Amino acid sequence: MKKIEIITTKTGKIQGYIGDGIQIFKGIPYAEPPIGDLRLNAPMAKKPWEGVFEALDYKPISPQPPPYTEYLPPPPQSEAECLNLNIWTPGCDDRKRPVMFWIHGGSHIFGSGRLLNGRVLPGKGDIVLVSINYRLGPLGYLCMPGAPSNIGQLDQIEALRWVHDNIEFFGGNPNDVTIFGESAGATSICALMAMPKAKGLFHRAISESSVTQPHGFDLSVRKTTADSIFKELNLKNDDLDGFRKLPVDEIIQALIKATEKALLTRTPLDFKPWVDGENLPQHPTKAIEEGYAKDIELLIGTNLEEWRFWRAFEPNFEDLPSSQIEKRIIYLLKAVGEEESKLPLVIDTYKKSREEINLPINIHEVYEAFMTDSIFRISSIKFAEAQRKNQKNTYMYLFNWNTPFENGRYGAMHAIEIAFVFGAFWEDYLFTFVKKTPETEALSEKVMQAWISFAKTGNPNHPNIPKWPSYDDKKRSTIVFDNEIEVWDDPLHREREMWNKMKQWSEF
Repeated sequence: MKKIEIITTKTGKIQGYIGDGIQIFKGIPYAEPPIGDLRLNAPMAKKPWEGVFEALDYKPISPQPPPYTEYLPPPPQSEAECLNLNIWTPGCDDRKRPVMFWIHGGSHIFGSGRLLNGRVLPGKGDIVLVSINYRLGPLGYLCMPGAPSNIGQLDQIEALRWVHDNIEFFGGNPNDVTIFGESAGATSICALMAMPKAKGLFHRAISESSVTQPHGFDLSVRKTTADSIFKELNLKNDDLDGFRKLPVDEIIQALIKATEKALLTRTPLDFKPWVDGENLPQHPTKAIEEGYAKDIELLIGTNLEEWRFWRAFEPNFEDLPSSQIEKRIIYLLKAVGEEESKLPLVIDTYKKSREEINLPINIHEVYEAFMTDSIFRISSIKFAEAQRKNQKNTYMYLFNWNTPFENGRYGAMHAIEIAFVFGAFWEDYLFTFVKKTPETEALSEKVMQAWISFAKTGNPNHPNIPKWPSYDDKKRSTIVFDNEIEVWDDPLHREREMWNKMKQWSEF
């Protein structure tokens, strides 16, 4: 490891190292340890330190349950050290490069800012890349009297403040910041666009598979989630002092037990941000529609078969009888305020929609498409529609590359695009981790250049993709990323039109 020259920031001296021609700084603390009275409290800006901070290794991530998968061992966790960030830069000079600020996904319960490869984007685009850790689950998104709301979001804002105050020392421009993220990270992006405390800290946004349904930010759901946690901890729901004194392992175990019980009653816990009237004054889509983020250029999209990711947790899904799948669709219809009599309409709509793109589907795939739309795609379309009313530089994508893993069982699933965005591939297919091939590298090159171009100019177009028009509610031009990249007008329009008539959207 070749260490580089020590740099001086507003919080102290830092030394990183160089790899593949990129200067790398890992595990920089951006806030004070969120323990004691700072547990379930707003983050406190990091005080300047003495000596030199050696930013040579990733630091611990936010406490969380064991990961979904055993493909990779979980990294070290620490409540005291989790508020840290990582930086990759072509040079610590005065070039004032655009900054890309990554927020990880994981249902606001799992995940970290550790990247498989943070070196590629900075080298490709002469940009500065930042990734962060923030508090998760009951440590970051617990609704409790006497405690601030949306603490995980406040962590993200504090990290943005640190970047604003210090990124120039790493060759970045604090007045040219693009936030981007996937899944829970994308939901965080949309929330940040509507949060007063985040104003002025970023200038563009890229949302990959956001979750912004009409009732997705309701306070009542967060209270139910909190009550489940308090019950497992044998605490009253207003015992903030008692909560702050508990060992963090007890809180994570309570989360695990509460989750197991919630799954049995089909009422899973939810730790997304919520409308609190202060930190997040209103539903992000409503705020955006009213022009709250009219100065923020937006790139947003989803993957064609998001819900296929969850086949990993149901190995025999394809073998379930059709009658059971129909019951699932009916349950979903009722969840969005519709009658089960609409079942034939749903099935017919999805089958005709997919036939139009030469992708016929069976009843199991109808269910998955319905889930994809209800959680990810329709809410992203609505968000794009809302932003386009006030910002012409709004762009929509649909990621349609199918992973060959397990004979193509997972298709264009949730999170598959991340490997292409970062140019991070493995030597073999491993579930969400995509294999390095001439095909994947060629598509990745075009995706990366689009993301970089957008971060630099607010426009994702570049010479190696078809002309990508901005999104509007007439043509609804959408770029489709696959081995062959195309621009479609209003893709899967039958599904979108059906969802427009669903009560949860027509009454939103």
